[in-house]
Amino acid sequence: MAVSVNNNFEVNIHPVALFNIVHAYERRSEKFDTILGTLLGTRTSDSIEVTDSFVVPHLTHGEALYNVDYASSMASFYRKVNSSQTTVGWYSTGSDMMAGANLIHEFYTHETRNPVYIVVDTGLKNDARFQIKAYIGSLFGVKEAGKEKMKNHGTLFTPIPVHIVTYDEEKAAVDLFQSGKFNQKFRVKPPGELEQVQHSLEKLLFMLKQITTYVDDVLSGKKPSDAQIGRMLMNLINTVPKVDSKDLENMINTSMNDLLMIQYLSKGVKAQLMLNEKLTSSTP
Repeated sequence: MAVSVNNNFEVNIHPVALFNIVHAYERRSEKFDTILGTLLGTRTSDSIEVTDSFVVPHLTHGEALYNVDYASSMASFYRKVNSSQTTVGWYSTGSDMMAGANLIHEFYTHETRNPVYIVVDTGLKNDARFQIKAYIGSLFGVKEAGKEKMKNHGTLFTPIPVHIVTYDEEKAAVDLFQSGKFNQKFRVKPPGELEQVQHSLEKLLFMLKQITTYVDDVLSGKKPSDAQIGRMLMNLINTVPKVDSKDLENMINTSMNDLLMIQYLSKGVKAQLMLNEKLTSSTP
């Protein structure tokens, strides 16, 4: 028997891919209790980064009747839009691996090298948590007598670590969605430019206060010193440009004035468009 597994391999999945999976699951036909689809992203020698996904039609949950032509065509369309994204694996929804997963996985071995299989528990059956499991498939078999090649007898799925990672833009969107939990109507509204600046400054001041409190506690002996944290703080200080306080204040004021001017002009243009629309609609 021969099994090839990289124990250091891991999967990083972005919220956009998860949103597409959940959206497709919520809009599925009532006769299906699961959905299947393709994962898109990039790969390195020790990890796969899943940045997007799309659903692939299939017949029933119990049978592995997968529309491979649709999967191949959609993957080629996605590559035309974004050439950096390639097929990296596939997914299914449910609390555990689906029946016939080895047959579908075999198809994806012809589409990409070492495809990953991700199971997303959209039904929230396991402790009411949104669980994600990732597997890497490895062929296993036994060499026949008098033959050099090994005869494959199946696919062995090995669990690998999976992490949810975000870009800065995705993190901002996720934080905005999370704020809807505290709204009775579950509605969210993107903050304005000045509100974002205010929120960023408040967050920055809070973090600076935490850092200064920690440094003061270390200097006074209340907390033990940590060389790693000290090096991180030194690197942080070295990244700050050396600018005179007056020049820095002038730069901030100039940027703020530019922001206010853009906001003023955008509101003026919006008001003019609304007025023009009302005049046009009222004219016989």
